[in-house]
Amino acid sequence: MTIQTEKKIKENIQKNLVFYRKKLKITQRQLADYLETGVSTVSGWERGAYTPDIDTLFAICKLFHIGLNDMCGISANNSPLTDDENDLLNTYKILNDAGRQKLLERAVELRDLGYVKGDAEKMA
Repeated sequence: MTIQTEKKIKENIQKNLVFYRKKLKITQRQLADYLETGVSTVSGWERGAYTPDIDTLFAICKLFHIGLNDMCGISANNSPLTDDENDLLNTYKILNDAGRQKLLERAVELRDLGYVKGDAEKMA
């Protein structure tokens, strides 16, 4: 992913975190309690100070009943990502251990084929 794409995803996560939290009518404290994290951490995400890690994003998506690609604001039709990156993000829709295992296997496969650079295990 390009730096511009990563920045856009971070901004989308920030906006969607606030939007869906308010839509569900939960406070920052309630979200923090659900995630077993601090209110200041949730506040930092909503200000865009930093982005939740992938495990936390999975938990947030499960709470909000949305897929990770929706949380990231990425659609296959209007995406700055490559097809392979879109494939990985579409796999994120499956918010259970089997889906995460499938994602890891796909990430390792893409890495081995030379499509993905870096440590594929960190992607799952």
